[in-house]
Amino acid sequence: MRVTLKQLEIFVETARFGNVSHAAKRMYLSQSACSMALAALEEQLEGSIFDRHGKQLFLNERGRSLLPKAITIISQIKELKDMMVENKKDNLSGQLIVGASRTIGNYLLPQLISEFCGLHQNIQIKLEISNTDVLLSKLLAFNVDIALIETNCYFDKVNAYLWRKDELVVVASPKHPLSKKKKLVLSDIMNACWLLREASSHTRLKLEEAVGGKIQPFLELDDTEAIKQATEAGLGISCLSKIIVRDSLKKNTLVELKTPFLNLSREFYILIHQEKYQSTIMLEFLKKCAPDFRVVQ
Repeated sequence: MRVTLKQLEIFVETARFGNVSHAAKRMYLSQSACSMALAALEEQLEGSIFDRHGKQLFLNERGRSLLPKAITIISQIKELKDMMVENKKDNLSGQLIVGASRTIGNYLLPQLISEFCGLHQNIQIKLEISNTDVLLSKLLAFNVDIALIETNCYFDKVNAYLWRKDELVVVASPKHPLSKKKKLVLSDIMNACWLLREASSHTRLKLEEAVGGKIQPFLELDDTEAIKQATEAGLGISCLSKIIVRDSLKKNTLVELKTPFLNLSREFYILIHQEKYQSTIMLEFLKKCAPDFRVVQ
């Protein structure tokens, strides 16, 4: 069997996009060259690795089994090349695709990525911010290398590692009537005008779990920053990560409503596909996120 590295690279890109023409553009090759490489690969493997429907290609069972192994081979060869390069201050180079939920992606990772890229100037980080369901789908398809989310995940082929604690707080404008009340009770919270994320948001789910029921929001927004701004404008109260509102609390554009009767603590998790090759770049990034973090090999 004479499978080439180029064939594996074309296979991985085609699997990622489900389309030969997109893979060809990514590889700077002609579409016919990519098609011929895939045909040669399938001939070497003595069977198809894609199901074909028109121009769309979908991994079949053999292709799904091959994908993580092909990605691992490509990563290992890339590391080998980097290791052999001499006279470099930093031999690490390449791209890492990180998926993150909105709170983590918008408020925690930018500083971490900036510091990491300052140490490793030949590494490019691609950050994809989305909801947990989308991130999980991308992780399973090997379209992101790791994912950082706001809830635990119980899913076959995915390892979830506790990363760090987070605290949600109920906040309001200093001019809001509830900010003047010395002691709040649950009915004050339940009867307030709420500004919340969409129903599938894990922040909202955590809040509703804490209050013991569904909350019908006065205003529903799919952007955390918009919720913060609307809360500062006095449109209602909201529940947000303390990470998000830290500066607003310092500036007194928001105040925290004391709710000791609500359990609003939660955890952030790092998700890694069980079959994902843990490259040096990936391990270095995880070390930057949490110096004591250890991934099970």
